[in-house]
Amino acid sequence: MKNILLGVSSFLLLSSFKVISDGEYNHFPSLAAPTTDVALSNLAKFNKELGAIVNKSALTPEDMVKVHELTYTLENAVMRLQSDLETIAADLEKVHKASERLDGETVKRAGHKYLTATDKLLTPAIK
Repeated sequence: MKNILLGVSSFLLLSSFKVISDGEYNHFPSLAAPTTDVALSNLAKFNKELGAIVNKSALTPEDMVKVHELTYTLENAVMRLQSDLETIAADLEKVHKASERLDGETVKRAGHKYLTATDKLLTPAIK
């Protein structure tokens, strides 16, 4: 029985994408995360789905395929947030350096950008 499940699982996973050419794969479609708001919304929605699966006492091959599918959208969202955090860090560094130089204009401008960006991360996403 274990070998049958392993075979079915392998088949399902392998059939979830197909070789196109030169080793490229046609993966599951995923949702893009063009903005922070979309990324946070996708994280909230798809984390909920992933949580429902990983909290099961046992995972089926179908569960594994669904997890595989979900990760494409989740990865897009996380990559977007990584990019946002790089920008946030750069803006905060501008605030830090400007405060050392007593540059109030830069503190205000970069500080507003930093606060606006971090507010999006701290505000709960629509679930």
